[in-house]
Amino acid sequence: MNKKILIVDDDKSTIEYLEFLFSNTYGYEVRTAFSGDEALKSIESEIPDLVFLDLMMPKLSGYEVCCKIRANPRTINLPIILYTSTTLGSDEITKGIEIGADEFLIKPFNITELQVKLQRLLARHSEELGYNPLTKLPGNTYIEKELTNRLDREGEFAFCYLDIDNFRVYNNFYGYQKGDEVILFTANTIKIAISEMGNSADFIGHIGGDDFIFITSIDKADRICEYIIDRFDKIILKHYDEVDSGKGFMLVRDKDDKLKEYPMMTVSIGILTNTIEEFMQLPIIIEKLTDLKIKARKDPERKKGSYIAKL
Repeated sequence: MNKKILIVDDDKSTIEYLEFLFSNTYGYEVRTAFSGDEALKSIESEIPDLVFLDLMMPKLSGYEVCCKIRANPRTINLPIILYTSTTLGSDEITKGIEIGADEFLIKPFNITELQVKLQRLLARHSEELGYNPLTKLPGNTYIEKELTNRLDREGEFAFCYLDIDNFRVYNNFYGYQKGDEVILFTANTIKIAISEMGNSADFIGHIGGDDFIFITSIDKADRICEYIIDRFDKIILKHYDEVDSGKGFMLVRDKDDKLKEYPMMTVSIGILTNTIEEFMQLPIIIEKLTDLKIKARKDPERKKGSYIAKL
């Protein structure tokens, strides 16, 4: 699959030149944005593999766009190349590197040198994708490898998928730093549960955001999940302020500027064993477990709070 590069420049002729160069000469899949705001919306919709970002733009400058990209945990390690046609002093270049740009280029570009820089940054980013930068847990590449190895060994195991309910509302209201603290707390809770009740060969992975997986033996799965739920529910209120924790819910304005009541965060865990049905690719397994949890949430007999859904 071709790597995806987002080109951001307010000059149409520059966009057209770079789009032709990157797609026809280098062979990348290219998306374009003519402003900083448009670039951020594009990244929010679909994260590219690299951002090629003009420094001098109206409204949001390249510096500001770079800062916003780095402030988002989802894109904190996204490769960024800043460029400009203006000759800059060392202070301006230093500023670009300090705020998070991986490279700083001056037009006109050396086509061969540019291609080498792109390849190097993209290769480094691919290696970093192996582990989540926040939790340091294995990411999708290693999760898929582990799943394949387990299936090749033909042993029985339980694949558990955990996510945090109402996390997005919390993250938007309290901010990314507090959201990161909840993600780390959840990761550590899973680690403790596996360490105390699991097996030495058990595996924990971080798909991204508030989505985690762990693989354990079938006989240990229920107990591990129950421990995670119990610990999460007991401690999660400490991540709220006194007002919200005292009420037991959050009051947040929705898109219509109306106050809406949101429940406190809980965890949902779906369990799928390879004794029930044949395992397939990771995305299909996640889809099955997601559907299972959605159905469980709608069950009128289910108690409020964290829960386990089994297939």
